Amino acid sequence: METTESSYRMPFKEAAKALYDGRKRGAQVAYFIGGEITLHPDLPKIIAFAKKVDYPYIQVMSNALKLSDYGYTKTLIDAGANLFKISLHGYTAKIHDGLVGVPGAYAKIIKAFENIRELGAEITINYTLNKFNYKTIHKFTELITEKFKIEDFNIIFPHYTGMMKDNAQTLKVSVSQAEPYLRKMLDVLEKSKAKVENAILINFCPCNLPRATHLMTEWERPDADLKDEPMYHLEGYTERIYQMKEELRTKNKSCAKCVYDKRCMGFEKWYVDIFGAKEFKPVIKRVKPVNTRSTDSKIKEFKSMEVS
Repeated sequence: METTESSYRMPFKEAAKALYDGRKRGAQVAYFIGGEITLHPDLPKIIAFAKKVDYPYIQVMSNALKLSDYGYTKTLIDAGANLFKISLHGYTAKIHDGLVGVPGAYAKIIKAFENIRELGAEITINYTLNKFNYKTIHKFTELITEKFKIEDFNIIFPHYTGMMKDNAQTLKVSVSQAEPYLRKMLDVLEKSKAKVENAILINFCPCNLPRATHLMTEWERPDADLKDEPMYHLEGYTERIYQMKEELRTKNKSCAKCVYDKRCMGFEKWYVDIFGAKEFKPVIKRVKPVNTRSTDSKIKEFKSMEVS
């Protein structure tokens, strides 16, 4: 059967059931992701259902192309969306548009920022490091914190799977290559007046940037304070997020000497396939963390229900 955009999107009834079940179990964040979720024809209706069952936080992850349309953005926000996670991968149009292959995409994101702000919702940003943007990560950080006043953002070290794996030779960047520029980014944050979220570094290990361990997320095993929440897939099955992540990771023998060993899940096997594992060395002693005037985001304290 030919696969169309509508045929692989979760139907409304399934999405509503997942949202209802999640809310009954105490989830307070409805998180809409998957492909480009704004292409889902029933998205406003599904968001309205999330609001109906009383999710306090309703987040949409998007490339923001459709969100440059004020009317469409208003439809989502009127339905109940109050948080938007936007994918922005460069501090200039040349970098971002070149990476996504869509001329004018950067300009549409800037317009989307204006629409979302005017309509009273919040913005967070995803920035995935790669060969073409890692050297300017500090300039990106200056742009979003100083010009756009956005203090909630994620710097994601790439997962070498799917399209990233297929294009690894073109896009790949190693931890060692990225580290000097990530340190420049930390210097920017330390000097900035911005109050960034505690967790902005994703898919990193403490040994990569020991001074920024407190700014990392998704690296440590869940415990009493960090629950392993369910993730619902459009195919109808459920996964435990941290269990899934740990199964995809590995460690060096020397990791046993690291002060974070018991907490750390290790580094991704996909990375080892491309770069090897020599860059990951044990942290023998904790170091003074970089001061970023960080503040806890309320949303990070709550359970989430991811629907794609």
